[in-house]
Amino acid sequence: MYETEEQNPFYGNPYLDEAALYEPDVPPPSEPPQKLPSAAKPNEKFTARKASEVKDDEIKYLWKPYILRGDVTIMAAAGGTGKTFALCGIAAELTNGRYPLNPFEKFDPMSVLFISAEDPDFILRERMHRAGADLDRVFILDAKNSARLKLSDGFGQPCLDDLEALIEKHKPDLVVIDPMHAFIGSAVKMTEQSVIRPFMQALASLAKKHNCAIVDVAHVSKRPAGSNANDAILGATDIVNAARSVLRVIFDETGTDPNRRVIVHTKSNYAAMGMSVAFRIDENGTLEWTGYSDVNRGDLEAAARNNKALSEHMVSKEAERAARSFVVERLLALSEEQTEPKRFYSYDTLRSMGITGRPDIVACVGELKQKGVGVSFPNSPRRVPEEENRPKRGIVLVRVTEGDCV
Repeated sequence: MYETEEQNPFYGNPYLDEAALYEPDVPPPSEPPQKLPSAAKPNEKFTARKASEVKDDEIKYLWKPYILRGDVTIMAAAGGTGKTFALCGIAAELTNGRYPLNPFEKFDPMSVLFISAEDPDFILRERMHRAGADLDRVFILDAKNSARLKLSDGFGQPCLDDLEALIEKHKPDLVVIDPMHAFIGSAVKMTEQSVIRPFMQALASLAKKHNCAIVDVAHVSKRPAGSNANDAILGATDIVNAARSVLRVIFDETGTDPNRRVIVHTKSNYAAMGMSVAFRIDENGTLEWTGYSDVNRGDLEAAARNNKALSEHMVSKEAERAARSFVVERLLALSEEQTEPKRFYSYDTLRSMGITGRPDIVACVGELKQKGVGVSFPNSPRRVPEEENRPKRGIVLVRVTEGDCV
């Protein structure tokens, strides 16, 4: 039998030592152990400071508590509601050194940079003029001339060099960007948090650097706001989350004037939310501040939750307010009439006085407490001699004297 190439180890190699095939395996010579590299030191480019070392930084307002200086404010509204009119009216007041609805508090007149992607300059100028603005203090970059202005690189990264150059040139106290999404780029998705958060942070840093206020105009969806009025603002939630103040402009459905609008303060990070400010636009396009409105963020949300028109909700709210006022007045009168500090009243007695039941009273507990009357709700029925001596449920009115606690 002949061996194949694969079976014969000597095939084609006449110099191979046959004995080497039968020698035991010899381990290779040992090498000195290599030294493992030492662990790299942690990167110390981040340093935390003690809270006691952090300096105070005063919160500044352009119009307290609605618009902050050195930060970003959002003004949102549905199309055609009048948000640009409102901003022109606010700008007009600031250029004259006064606040809307407050002509008595004077300050140095401010300047305004108005950047618009929707309106031509002559329209904005006319609105400012009709609102009484000092036009020498208003700088307008209108829809035609702002077309090449970009606030991002087109891929989601902030690019604010052109905006900063405008701010450095005109040194405005107020910068209006109307609307914000028009200058970010069509390829950037406004719904992506990872894109919007850096953009909003960069805007806030720019505002702080130049000690100005930046107001970004945003649009809202047609769906009800639900449990949070700011959820109706289109785009990522970080548009609202990153802003320190949010204003909503709505039509005033509570009256008979179709030209009346309301600015509702729906977010305030550093102070209590301000009262809603009302204005109207007449047939000539002139803005007039008309006072404060009872509509607030809670009303917008309650109307949406209950699937009601705002006007319908406000009618119900007013009726509830009148009912509470009646209950408070009746219980205060009872507490003054009683001869002892505490007295039990059954629900039957209260109903005979027009107080329908426990829910009406619960809604008034806080207001009664402020007026020096406490209310308790006993767990067990009590006997009322003048009412057939039968156990009945009710309340105890406690007339609180100075120093007592309810």
